[in-house]
Amino acid sequence: MKFIKVLTLASLFFVINTSFVSAKVVTSESVMQIQNTTYQKQQILKMVNTTAVQDKLVQLGVTEEDAVSRINNMTPEEIQALNTQLNEAPAGGIVGTVVTVLVVVAVLDLMGLTDVYPFIRPI
Repeated sequence: MKFIKVLTLASLFFVINTSFVSAKVVTSESVMQIQNTTYQKQQILKMVNTTAVQDKLVQLGVTEEDAVSRINNMTPEEIQALNTQLNEAPAGGIVGTVVTVLVVVAVLDLMGLTDVYPFIRPI
């Protein structure tokens, strides 16, 4: 009898503590889109690690950590837009494009439209 009580309590405990699981179909397209975004983000981060980009960021007063943080917080749409700009820019203009994007984001932070850089207070 004691065994049945213990078994019942254990079963009840198991049923109460199990969380409900839901599943959905993951399409190949969504997996490829996530992988593409991850790849593009890695490429942008590699570019930020170059000496030329770091020198330009220092001139503008942006630390590498802030730039990396901003890139890591970008949405897939923002990454795609930045990647498109980088692909269309001339070879020497890539640094300018990256810096321009970071400055635009800083201005948007100042205007209160985004909250990417925590050290920037909106006007």
